[in-house]
Amino acid sequence: MPTIQDILQFHFSPTTFQQSAQKIVPITLSSLNEHRIDKLKKIIEEVGASSFSFSGNNLIPQVFRKFKKSINNNDTIFELRELRTLTFSLNFSEQNLSLIFANESELKYALTLLESNWRDSFLVGLIDCFLRNWETKYPKSLELLEKFIANKLDGYNGNRSTLVSFKNNKRYFNTKNGDLILGDTIAKLNKPIQEATTVLGVPESWLDYTYFSKVIVTYYEKTKSKISDNIANLNEVLLKHNNSVTNKRLISKIIIQANKPEFAKLQDSIKKIAFTQIGDPSNISNWTAFENAVEIERREILEARNILDEWIAKQFIDIFFRVCINDERRKRFWLKVASKNRVSFKVYGPTHTKNILKRDDRILEYLDGRFQAVSSNRDVSAFILYIGDYMLIEFSDAGYAFYAYKMSGANKPNLNYRLESVDELRNGAMPMLVYRSGYSINNTNIEGRLTHNDGDLNWEEVFEYWFKNIAGINV
Repeated sequence: MPTIQDILQFHFSPTTFQQSAQKIVPITLSSLNEHRIDKLKKIIEEVGASSFSFSGNNLIPQVFRKFKKSINNNDTIFELRELRTLTFSLNFSEQNLSLIFANESELKYALTLLESNWRDSFLVGLIDCFLRNWETKYPKSLELLEKFIANKLDGYNGNRSTLVSFKNNKRYFNTKNGDLILGDTIAKLNKPIQEATTVLGVPESWLDYTYFSKVIVTYYEKTKSKISDNIANLNEVLLKHNNSVTNKRLISKIIIQANKPEFAKLQDSIKKIAFTQIGDPSNISNWTAFENAVEIERREILEARNILDEWIAKQFIDIFFRVCINDERRKRFWLKVASKNRVSFKVYGPTHTKNILKRDDRILEYLDGRFQAVSSNRDVSAFILYIGDYMLIEFSDAGYAFYAYKMSGANKPNLNYRLESVDELRNGAMPMLVYRSGYSINNTNIEGRLTHNDGDLNWEEVFEYWFKNIAGINV
């Protein structure tokens, strides 16, 4: 009995047929098509970019001065070229003269001049100024410019691609939430944040305008569940955006999100980004809230700085107690303290110890700011932690006691000069912090020293008692 293949004369492999179908278009033709598509894309980009090009930058100072003088001389005549230049002069200043944009009455006069001889091409310069000043100290001027642009876009019925794009994207120019809508839209389109300028229809070079600050932050908020995948792209866009306000807004949020065990592997990358984009948290000025920051932004910046300090302290404790002391118990104890308190620290020791620590890339970027070399080459280092009202000192020599000094006390070592040796941080005349017998604590002091010796109570239990009950430090 003949088979179906015999009846249909289907005498070849289905796999072979499928592979042949995939090769029906020659590779040379496919490559040619891709090349032509790329060429068309470049042409489109060039034509689009040309709509934003402005060749009169050298005229801006001249037109700016002419405008300032014309304020008191209403008979001044501006040519069309000068009016177009004026739209790019609104954000310019020189010779102690204020921005036109900064003065609402001057801006109104400028818009009146433009209106008297209106050309749709003026919109490009006006939108440029508008997006540059999105987060401005002059909200009245921004509102005035917003209304003027919106009115002109509403009335535009031409077919210039740039202006059609502006009109179609008008919702993104709403100062109430336009930037938030754009950030949300890009996230929903599952596009990388780098395409924000493309979606808006403006040049990529505009990405550094203040308008894009909350676009970027909103995008992060909507995609934060994918932070592990997105962190590299977010860092890249921050570098292009190059805005300290956005850096603090976004990186603070990322640090707070990543302060969980499941993000432990991501924390080193985030720490490096924070150091590069904001700076070392040991320098308070790096992490001060920006002007006009709202209360939640101030809180997040402070919280992120504290978390970053904690990450650094824990990482340094882990390395210091492993490399310089090799004492697992002390390392565990201080890691627990660092995780429960606001901690800053400093390390004093010989130069060769610093060079050993430099071999670990994880702490290299902040080692110089936290390691102070002493004159002595003796192989003993001191780890100083500042918690609450205390200076707490551990030494790398197992035979050295732990010291606790009140920051406001007279016994606190003076660190305003270079130490000859870490032994200058010790004071054998100070009392024990805790006197004990058996399982009993008999007496305590607010300042003094403690050894790491076990008895009926191990030394960790004695330390914890003093930390909790005398120093008021969480442990």
